[in-house]
Amino acid sequence: MNKLKNIGISALAGSLISLSAAQAGGVSVSGSWELSYTNLNQDVTTGNKLGMNKNITFGSGGDISDGGGVTWGTTVAMSDAAGLSSASMNINMGGIATLAYDSGTGGYGANAVDNIVPTAWEEIDYGLSTGMTDVGAVSGSKGVVNLTVKAPVSGTGFSVSYVSRVGGGHVSDGATSGEITSGRGIDAVLDLVDYTSPHFAYRLGFAGEMELKDTTCDDMHASGSPTSCTAKFENHPYAGTAYTKLAIGPIHFGVQGTFKDPSEQAITAIANKRVILGGAALVIGDTLSVSYGKAYEKIRYNDALRGLPWSHALGITDTTRGHGCEGGCLSDTGPDEYENVRYHGWSAALNMGPVALKATRNNVDGAGENGASGPRSHSEINLSIAF
Repeated sequence: MNKLKNIGISALAGSLISLSAAQAGGVSVSGSWELSYTNLNQDVTTGNKLGMNKNITFGSGGDISDGGGVTWGTTVAMSDAAGLSSASMNINMGGIATLAYDSGTGGYGANAVDNIVPTAWEEIDYGLSTGMTDVGAVSGSKGVVNLTVKAPVSGTGFSVSYVSRVGGGHVSDGATSGEITSGRGIDAVLDLVDYTSPHFAYRLGFAGEMELKDTTCDDMHASGSPTSCTAKFENHPYAGTAYTKLAIGPIHFGVQGTFKDPSEQAITAIANKRVILGGAALVIGDTLSVSYGKAYEKIRYNDALRGLPWSHALGITDTTRGHGCEGGCLSDTGPDEYENVRYHGWSAALNMGPVALKATRNNVDGAGENGASGPRSHSEINLSIAF
């Protein structure tokens, strides 16, 4: 009897070893340590200007027996203010298609192309309380499923992302997120060309996103509800962007245009935003890079006559007459219908093996930054050590 028991245990152990071998893969650990010195404009209280951040990344990868591979990664960011984490799992299906689950890295879908203008370090709205309009709401969320199909060499490809609730948090296996007020989201990216070689690179593409809200005014009207709408959104919010960048030797250029319609129906809300962004970078080997960029953003409000002392006296405060002027527009345009925001900034980076010294200075003016409470400039020097 004991012999039979031993044989059974041996057989079970053999099956476990076989299963383990089928799932084997390499494991890696990497990380970085950063120390920063930050300065804001003179009328903003900064207090202690020194900050620290520590990142540790755990990753693994292996080949699938029928071809392709799978990769997994988790990043733990431990700043002196809070601890955050992100993770993703990627299944490569033969080198052409990849299926990924992303929980916070933001490296997939439209969020990966929300700003493709080349920079030496940070984007030109980094550190400012007002950020430029982009298309990262959907695939920048946690819990995104992404499918990407890309042709070799030319890089022509298509990507689609879906998330069940935009803006949700991390969810453990076997758990659910609970109730989140935002709706579902979907975005898509089309790269016509995405070619890179040692001394030449070119990319041209488009991306768009849509948030599918649970209730909108258009849905209520279609179902026979009265004209007056109590929903926050007139329709489903959407955004689109077109981008291109070119690299010839050490010179890199990029231009991008983005349009976003928040579809909020309140008279005080924003009707739409549009951004034109451009920049250039000088990249000298793997050691030194310098960049400069500018952006112009125009914001249009639902209330074309806002800011005029007699605006509310004309009845414009009726919130059912917002984005689509359901009760009838009193004016097609007005002196305060639009606001303009201007960004500009530069970055530089010096890489010396595992040590890097980086710097940036960004500025915003116009209506984009509240001078009484938010910084209009952000300057930072950063020392990082990676392992």
